[in-house]
Amino acid sequence: MFPFLPVLAAHTLPQQSQIIHSLVSAEVYFAAAVLVIGFLFLVFGFKAYRWIVVINCVALGFYLGGLLGEKERIATVAAVIGALVLGAISWPLMKYAVAICGGLVGAVVGMVVWNYFEQPADMAWAGGIVGLAVLGLLSFCLFKTSVILFTCVQGAAMFVLGAAALLIKCSPWAHDVSSNLTQKPILMPILVATVAIFGLLWQHQRHGLIGHNAASASGSGSSSSSADNANKK
Repeated sequence: MFPFLPVLAAHTLPQQSQIIHSLVSAEVYFAAAVLVIGFLFLVFGFKAYRWIVVINCVALGFYLGGLLGEKERIATVAAVIGALVLGAISWPLMKYAVAICGGLVGAVVGMVVWNYFEQPADMAWAGGIVGLAVLGLLSFCLFKTSVILFTCVQGAAMFVLGAAALLIKCSPWAHDVSSNLTQKPILMPILVATVAIFGLLWQHQRHGLIGHNAASASGSGSSSSSADNANKK
């Protein structure tokens, strides 16, 4: 049904240690930016979901374009074209773009849960399909819930990864942090889940977790009511 998931799981999905190593190897400002952007996703995920979805689609288009153009040795050109195309179509097709973003985040969560229960690693794509179907279809039933869920999970992952990279790069506890993350791979998912729960509680308090209406609908409703009040005056 989703033939690309086995390929992603087996070949192109980066491992936790690879992501941390890439962040540690980059400039300290990059890790700090990942941490700050993750925090913003956690706090303002539903309010700014349109821009978050566009950014995600641009990143996804850049990644997929690079993969497709790698064989023809035009990876950079193909990556830029992919980023522009997906970024451009994501805004008018926002409902479907949200479903894609939510589905991809759900697929990663499904693979992590699959590995947590010590299922065969080469079949992790099966857990990914379950997560993709749940969060992807949820966006058509409970739009607000889907947006808050995937922005909290994505924001928590970015926040924890950025914080871990900064600790390894700049703190005196670099060796302890690095060894704990390497020897206890379940530690990172636990930290991400904990931070995501705090984000869910915060956004639930601000917007309510269960619901279908998008932020634009509430915005249009408030603007129309203000216009009615102006007409009455």
